[in-house]
Amino acid sequence: MSGLESKKAYLNQLPATILKILGIKPPLETIPKPIDSIVERYKDVKRISINLIDNFGLFEITYFKPRFIITHSEVMVLLSTQNPYTLGVLHQLMFGGFEVEPNGFHFLKYINEHEKETCFVAREKDLKRYDGGTLSKAKDTDMSTWIESARTINKYDLSWMHYLDFENLHKQQQRLKQRTPEELIEKLINRTDKWIKNNYKQLREGSLMIILGDHGRSKLNFEYSGKIAKWREASVPIAVFISKF
Repeated sequence: MSGLESKKAYLNQLPATILKILGIKPPLETIPKPIDSIVERYKDVKRISINLIDNFGLFEITYFKPRFIITHSEVMVLLSTQNPYTLGVLHQLMFGGFEVEPNGFHFLKYINEHEKETCFVAREKDLKRYDGGTLSKAKDTDMSTWIESARTINKYDLSWMHYLDFENLHKQQQRLKQRTPEELIEKLINRTDKWIKNNYKQLREGSLMIILGDHGRSKLNFEYSGKIAKWREASVPIAVFISKF
């Protein structure tokens, strides 16, 4: 982690940043400006693969140390936002803020209108809320989302996979009194890290992977204590960039 370049930005700067990387002029009268240093670094990218992981932020990447993501990451952006939870993050990424389609802006539709193809792979309830009628594929587990990712990451200009098994598995394991939330999060992060590694191997040259993390669906009661508890409380969403040329 010590050699990883880190930056700070606002979460709602990501839509314009991704648009510019894809060679699309963002509507800056409607959404916040891009992160210029990221745009310049990845200006030769041909396609982007987004992996949004629930319950994955600055704390989790430094505490659990997912091997592939840490080893291959080039830049990590610490994302400032008033709402770091899943729906708040999706809302800001899709609309560039907290308004719904301000002045008609919808991230995926805007890309499609500029002759680029997108595919959004997630749970049906989130697709209904956020896909805006663009191409989407509903999957009910992370495993099925990952299997679908192999079919999409090289086919579209932008592919977007959302990994959110924690919510359902946590409820099940609470009833069974099995793993703690901390243990479950660690297991799912390491599992997803291996899946992302396999996706990276499949990606064609000229691609960019963006691994995004949020705080999950809602605030959880963790068993961390002392400095670790304070560290977790101060955690922020992140965007990690990994290119393949």
